[in-house]
Amino acid sequence: MFRNMATTRSMSTVVAQAIAKDIRSSATLIVVAPTTKTTTGHNYELLMMKRNAKSSFINAHVFPGGVVDKHDTQWKMDNISELTNKICAIRETFEESGLLLTNPPAHTVLKDAATRETWRQRVHDDASQFQVLCDTHKLVPAVDKLVPFANWITPPQERRRYNTHFFITVLDPSIAAHETTAADGKETVQLDWFTPDQALSAWKEQKIVLFPPQWYCLHSMAPISSFSDLIAKAGFGALRTRDGRVSTVMPQHGAVEDED
Repeated sequence: MFRNMATTRSMSTVVAQAIAKDIRSSATLIVVAPTTKTTTGHNYELLMMKRNAKSSFINAHVFPGGVVDKHDTQWKMDNISELTNKICAIRETFEESGLLLTNPPAHTVLKDAATRETWRQRVHDDASQFQVLCDTHKLVPAVDKLVPFANWITPPQERRRYNTHFFITVLDPSIAAHETTAADGKETVQLDWFTPDQALSAWKEQKIVLFPPQWYCLHSMAPISSFSDLIAKAGFGALRTRDGRVSTVMPQHGAVEDED
């Protein structure tokens, strides 16, 4: 485990750090795909991407996501909390994996794989094209399906710092996510579908790299075997509260004794 990390939730410290000029707003999405083909007792798998060696998360497995773009702030929808962050999470997920989460479901409208890939590249090159894509095909980003799950701020000692809002969404079983997703070959070099236990086992065996936010999210989901219980049960206490608020977490480097 990450025994060399300590965690603080002092709100005065967190708020002061969060508004610092060198901290960038970002969003990430935990995509849950129902399945019956696992060996760990879970009936779902999670989408994870391996970052390239030039990323802030060098060669690490992460959930899809990225930095908020100015065009993410230009969307208008009524009665949607954290709209900018949710738009960012959905847009980045499309760019990095090819999975487009919209109402109506994108796969019922953009049926041609080549057309989807063309739009994916356009959005990757220019975030403003995400709204063009949705307007052209009469799609609405499925922000209503995203549930706040966690909020992590990079420690002060790191050169690149982010205030990252984590969301979770459970896909409709009709979405063939495994067949329609692939790494973009740029920001992400590998795409995997793991159960929480599979990802944690791969990390323990040093087959993949996990940073604390991803490790703790996976650890909080591991005891939940059914996708239908994730929204209602996962992460409470450590990452979010029963009334729907997330707990802002900013790890602190600290020396502690390792257990034998």
